Amino acid sequence: MTIEPELLRALGALCEPPDPAHRVVAAALDLPSLPDVAEHTDLFGMQLVPYAAVYLGPEGMLGGEAASRIAGFWRAVGMTPPAEPDHLAALLGLYAMLVEAEQGEPEPARRALRREARRALLWEHMLTWLPAYTTAVSGSDSVFYGDWAALLGQVLAGEVAELDPPATPAQHLRAVPELPGPDAETKDLVRATLTPVRSGLVLSRRDLLRGAHTGGLGLRVGERAFMLRAMLDQDAVVTFGWLATEADRWAARHQDDVDLLGAVAIHWRDRAIAMAADCRTRRDSLREVLADTSAG
Repeated sequence: MTIEPELLRALGALCEPPDPAHRVVAAALDLPSLPDVAEHTDLFGMQLVPYAAVYLGPEGMLGGEAASRIAGFWRAVGMTPPAEPDHLAALLGLYAMLVEAEQGEPEPARRALRREARRALLWEHMLTWLPAYTTAVSGSDSVFYGDWAALLGQVLAGEVAELDPPATPAQHLRAVPELPGPDAETKDLVRATLTPVRSGLVLSRRDLLRGAHTGGLGLRVGERAFMLRAMLDQDAVVTFGWLATEADRWAARHQDDVDLLGAVAIHWRDRAIAMAADCRTRRDSLREVLADTSAG
């Protein structure tokens, strides 16, 4: 059954800064009380930013190749890209428009073309990152946004049931750089770890604080790269061990999506498995070096 476009727009609106009008939207979706601006800012501004490029780009940052590719899709369907073409609210709004265009097209051949555009947006620019993203948000401290993410995940699963994947693999997941080699500089390893499409992990500042606490490390909140470097500088053995455990958790999460998402979930799962193995290798190598140093 085709989704209602207004549901997509409602879900998109709720990841924008809270507005009094959103209370009606949240109530209609049977979500908890609307959070305040501070909670929204912490989650979407500090912890898990809702931009596809951060999760799909080989840079793991705003803008870049992934954002440009998504802007190109807007143009391909005859739309002028907005200032933030890869923002989740923009993508959900675009998807709603494509659903409406398909529903309103009386001519069968053109209707089929509308459907193919919808399929491409779903499988290329949404399902390639949103399952991991909604999983991360569902695990946050926010009750409201956790429920919102769960609902969004259900909506996406419904679309998967209606639209099979395209014949060609998602371009975002082709030729993604591997993890750095054993002789890589710390900054390169940190960047790869914090680039989800490369590592298979989605790590927020709160996750890093939790990891530091678990390992008995001191840590101040800052940019994620700064925080992870500080953890490695304090105790690389402990930090690599924690990262390996996190990668195991993410690999299991991605495995849960394989039946639904196929090759997309397999990409994420295999990256997380590789990350876990890499971190354990680095941890064990450091242990050997430290043991030899102590023996000497």
